[in-house]
Amino acid sequence: MNRNPPPRPSWLALAGATALLWLAWPLLRPRLWPAAGDPWLVVLDGYHRLDWALQRQGRSGEPILLITCLATRQPTAAQWSTHQGNTRSHPNRPQLRVLHQGFDTATQAVALAQWLQQRRQQGQPAPGQLLLVSDPHHFPRAQWAAQVAVGSSGSQVVALPVPTGVPLMTEEEWWLHWPSWRDALRLQLWRATGSTGASIKAAKRQRKVQACFASP
Repeated sequence: MNRNPPPRPSWLALAGATALLWLAWPLLRPRLWPAAGDPWLVVLDGYHRLDWALQRQGRSGEPILLITCLATRQPTAAQWSTHQGNTRSHPNRPQLRVLHQGFDTATQAVALAQWLQQRRQQGQPAPGQLLLVSDPHHFPRAQWAAQVAVGSSGSQVVALPVPTGVPLMTEEEWWLHWPSWRDALRLQLWRATGSTGASIKAAKRQRKVQACFASP
């Protein structure tokens, strides 16, 4: 009795599987081969967010990366003073690094990915965890965008919402939250092309850039 040979996978199926693996890689890599570096607190703008992160740093000694607009004039003198107190109270002298880059959630995620790339070029390991500090209403949007941007380095992005009294979105809400999906898609576009697509709405982009980087 002749048996037909098993069907060979088509090139279309193989291409589809490859594309799905590429899209999911920022989520898979940290679970399969996590980065080995120490955790960093990553603060997105917001005076109260940095204040909260500095309080945590005083207890934990974790280094802080602040991604902010130049116009915010952060860190303030008081915040620098708090950080200096943190460095005196911890033997590892935790850092406070500032990036004046990015004018929205997606471009701040790009700035975070570029910072990790610079660390790799300097021979420094990527952090195993990036503890993302922002307001509750900014999640899961900021977490998704950052994970897509940096996951290929092996870093896991963990949401650390600042206590503001505003509840986090429920699962039913965030599944229908278009800005979260939009920014995740923008970061996938950046992975593929090097652009977040912000130039599509050039006028809106220009207003944000001017507000973010105007001289204080």
